[in-house]
Amino acid sequence: MRAPKRRRGHDRVAVLLEAAAVVFVEKGYDAATMTEIAAKAHSSIGSLYQFFPTKPLLAEALHIDRLERLKAVFQEIAEKSGGLSAADSGEAIFDRLAAFIETFPEYPVLAARRDIPSDRKLRSRMEVKELISSILRRAEPPVTDDVALMSAIILELIRIAVNVANEPEALEDRRLVSELRLMLRKRLEDATTKA
Repeated sequence: MRAPKRRRGHDRVAVLLEAAAVVFVEKGYDAATMTEIAAKAHSSIGSLYQFFPTKPLLAEALHIDRLERLKAVFQEIAEKSGGLSAADSGEAIFDRLAAFIETFPEYPVLAARRDIPSDRKLRSRMEVKELISSILRRAEPPVTDDVALMSAIILELIRIAVNVANEPEALEDRRLVSELRLMLRKRLEDATTKA
């Protein structure tokens, strides 16, 4: 992968990444082609290959960008969550994640790829869990259960909610996502010291 050196190259890469995001959402990762991505970017296929020689490299660059944005969302929640209950913090996580997915609908597609390097997948998961843990540590009353376990539970419930929200048949029935939110709220309430 060639890194751009000039402003024009950075702008071209940004356009290519955004075009890839659109095509991945429209077609799915496996069905998307580099030709479609270049066409969506109003770019030549040569220009696309100049910066991203393969679809996995393109997807990885886009995924890393979106993951960094997601981590920034969690960091913002952590900074603003001091004094919130664990249950309200869980709600904030769900709400902000829903907004994030609405803004970046390609994120679930990218996260579901089978060609993500396993070491990066593990490292990313640990980083996100630690950010969730930092939110829970600030809860009032404090979380008395294992914070790492609670973070893993939240991450899994969010993953289920994202998968359900992106299934066509689930669009008609939002009750499942609501029930997941209620389950999370109840579990987080149970995980805190009662005053």
